[in-house]
Amino acid sequence: MANRPQTLEDRRSSLSDRMTSGREDWQQHRGDMQDDRQNWRDGNREDWQDFADNNLLHHGGWYNGCWHGGWGPGTGWNYMWDNYPVAAAFGVTRWGINRLAYGFGYWGYTNPWAPVSSGAVYDYSQPLVVYNDNSTVTTSAPADAAAAQPESTTTDGPQPTDEGMAAFDESRAAFMAGDYEKALSLLDRTLSTMPRDTVVHEYRGLVLFALRRYPESAAAVYAVLSAGPGWDWTTMSGLYPSVDVYTQQLRELENFIKANPASADGRFLLGYHYLTTGYQESAHSSFQQALEQLPGDKLLTQLVGMTAPASPAGKSPPPAPPVPLDLPAEKTLTAEKLVGTWKASSADAEFELQLSADGRFVWTFSRGSKRESVEGVFAVDQNHLAMEPDAGGTMLATIDLAGPSKFLFRMIGAEANDPGLNFRKG
Repeated sequence: MANRPQTLEDRRSSLSDRMTSGREDWQQHRGDMQDDRQNWRDGNREDWQDFADNNLLHHGGWYNGCWHGGWGPGTGWNYMWDNYPVAAAFGVTRWGINRLAYGFGYWGYTNPWAPVSSGAVYDYSQPLVVYNDNSTVTTSAPADAAAAQPESTTTDGPQPTDEGMAAFDESRAAFMAGDYEKALSLLDRTLSTMPRDTVVHEYRGLVLFALRRYPESAAAVYAVLSAGPGWDWTTMSGLYPSVDVYTQQLRELENFIKANPASADGRFLLGYHYLTTGYQESAHSSFQQALEQLPGDKLLTQLVGMTAPASPAGKSPPPAPPVPLDLPAEKTLTAEKLVGTWKASSADAEFELQLSADGRFVWTFSRGSKRESVEGVFAVDQNHLAMEPDAGGTMLATIDLAGPSKFLFRMIGAEANDPGLNFRKG
């Protein structure tokens, strides 16, 4: 974010250059780029890493980092290179796709355990990802708490507040001492000032886990993993006075599942802890069993795929689809073809996309009583549209023009059966 071009024209030019050069490089040097993908990765940031650097590392030296992938064929990096090379060239991973899809309202968000936390300081029926804090309906702290202590924001997203972090530090001290009820109570004060901080929510999930309030813990962790990867083991273990204390709590969760084998929340939570502690196969089994209880759940489906065992020796994944060198003139995008106001609807949401001649976009979505807008700059190349929100990230989509007044919008990185959005002008 700090190195991003600051002027509107520079941002538009940079975004356009990245799209064009990425496509041309992929077309001309596809084999070399695939072979050299690790070197590319070492020299470029993944989208969720940028987000983490800008939003998570304000919490002090105890925070070490997140899952870094590499534990399954469906994880972010190789999966994206093999299936979505355009997105991979932008550093967009599976985690980044989730954040964008929820932040733009492209996916409807459903947390299966949100009702159990309906009275908490945060309503987990709403995603943690928000690209614009100007929504007409707050989705976090109660109105009186938010009015008393407004959330501090920058273009990088919500920042920790002094009051919130002071309560957070006290909470971690209480957690270290084994006073989990006090730790949870202090967190309510933190979240009233920092309602969308994913580090705080993941820690809250850990406190609820220690209290054996598993459905509530699962609700918090589900919201966190919908926005990005979970903590690594160094981060989690550093919150405990000893590994033995954590191990005892993990054994209690395992015993709970033995006594309640149909508990999807328990199995999901166990999969999360197994993956954090490095037991990929056990995590995969737990996520799979949770998915059997909740068939079709989007996040569980992703986690099952991400933790799946590697393909048998000798079997390679299918090659990425070829990237066309040139499209017919009527299918080739130009900014002029897209300038205007476009509207679309899905089964449960309404969308409006405003694309202006100066390269700005405003994406607005309404779902139920919730209405939010995302603003930034856009660029086009061939049949691709890139939208870079002011808060960071890049939404990439393919656009299938069906005439001057309608097009099909499909987010790059969504499922193969994604129906997309049919936009019409006017």
